[in-house]
Amino acid sequence: MPNILGHETQEDAGLAVHQFHPLVKLQCSPHLKPFLCSVYMPKCVSGKRQAPCRALCEQARSGVEPLLRNFGFEWPEALNCEVFTSESCEQVGRLYSRFAVFVSLFLYPF
Repeated sequence: MPNILGHETQEDAGLAVHQFHPLVKLQCSPHLKPFLCSVYMPKCVSGKRQAPCRALCEQARSGVEPLLRNFGFEWPEALNCEVFTSESCEQVGRLYSRFAVFVSLFLYPF
């Protein structure tokens, strides 16, 4: 099942999330990793993909956006927090460990 951005495979998602490597490495937001996990590696429940949490998106964006703007970039439109729901926010804590595996496989493969 594709993620919300249409990536069909973990490899495709890994290549796409790699653009965030510098921001993850700088640790400008503790919310960025779990948010990216929920976008690029969403949890599936009963065959349905769980939407990313809006509050988590807003927290990640608020930590990252000032740095992006300093370098002339904006928060990606594809990650617009307004399109996410609050319904999935209770699951966020469980996503972090899955993201750690994802990061080790795709962002730091060597």
